[in-house]
Amino acid sequence: MRRTTIPWIVAAAIVAAFSLPSPARACVGRTILIGYHDAPDQVMVANLLAVFIDERTGTTVKLSRFRTREEAFEAIRQDKVSLYTDYSTILLSKFAGERPSGDDGKNIARLKEVLNRKYNVVWLEPFGYDRYFPEAANDGERPGQAGVMLCKDALSKFPALPKLLGKLRGVLDNETMASLLREASTSDPKTVARRFLKTRKLI
Repeated sequence: MRRTTIPWIVAAAIVAAFSLPSPARACVGRTILIGYHDAPDQVMVANLLAVFIDERTGTTVKLSRFRTREEAFEAIRQDKVSLYTDYSTILLSKFAGERPSGDDGKNIARLKEVLNRKYNVVWLEPFGYDRYFPEAANDGERPGQAGVMLCKDALSKFPALPKLLGKLRGVLDNETMASLLREASTSDPKTVARRFLKTRKLI
């Protein structure tokens, strides 16, 4: 009987194909930590991010609660959490030590530069809301565009994360956030987040 010989190039390709990790295997043992501090919008956004990332990637996502904004920012600065959301004007004033202008675009451009150079943190796309909740407690003061930050360590582990999170750009305007927070006041924030993302066909 004549024996069929598989060309060595084809054989090598087959071996390589079975050796490559599947997307599921690539996520095993990796965890994304989302930091937040005690504020209603922080809790809501942290749960939105957690559900979105988990549903879209299958990666393990955990939430890390901090008492204050300062503690949460320090955690992402030191790569102790992967993601943290906050307001551009507040960050520029409080942690970059600069006086914000009345132009959100210029503030964000400057913030991106300072976070990257000074803190080794990447500022991603803004969500769309730009006020405190509840607004009455802050006399209508505008804190700047809310956006998510990603530590460099997480970026190296999950290089596709910025593109994925870009799908959330602009989905949370002030009215939408206020509505979600009203729901979350009587329901589990994670349940509210999942329902919202499904309604928007994001998961």
